[in-house]
Amino acid sequence: MAKTDRCPICGVAVKPENLVRHLNDIHPRHPDTPRLKEQLKSEPGRTTPKLGPRPIHIRRWHVLVVVVIVLVGVGVSALVSSRPSTFPCVTGPLVYHWHARLSIVSASTPVTIPGNVGLGFNCAEPLHTHDESGQIHVETDVNRLYSIGDFFSIWGKSFGSPTQMQVNGTTVSPNPGVIFYDQETIALTYASFG
Repeated sequence: MAKTDRCPICGVAVKPENLVRHLNDIHPRHPDTPRLKEQLKSEPGRTTPKLGPRPIHIRRWHVLVVVVIVLVGVGVSALVSSRPSTFPCVTGPLVYHWHARLSIVSASTPVTIPGNVGLGFNCAEPLHTHDESGQIHVETDVNRLYSIGDFFSIWGKSFGSPTQMQVNGTTVSPNPGVIFYDQETIALTYASFG
């Protein structure tokens, strides 16, 4: 049987390491409690030692995971910021916000204009796409007009030599200087678009 002590106030059997706590919990207002607590605390084995916080064990794979996450973040940041913007990023209130539609056909095959052209991690250029629909967003905070050649520069493609160009259904001479206006449709046909 485990060793027990008797409470000097009420006579209840209590484990030696719990007697101080018993006095605190059961007899907090008794006149002898402070003196008894001090006397018992000075005796070895009467109080349970307080455990400190658990030590942190850093394992080699923890360090490896953190290093990989940091390297991936630095790499993505470098890739995103490595391509210089063709135009200054749009930062202020918009002077205008237009939408134009661009379609390209190469050797009778439609060309998909990718989404997020002109949109970087921390930069939106004045001409950009959000999806693959061919809708060009013209959002600018400066008072100027933008051409189809400007979009091709942002896209990183050469305007090249289209065999046909239509603006709002009217055939015009192919020219990268054609301005994007709101609700305008521009169709380009190439023998081979690269």
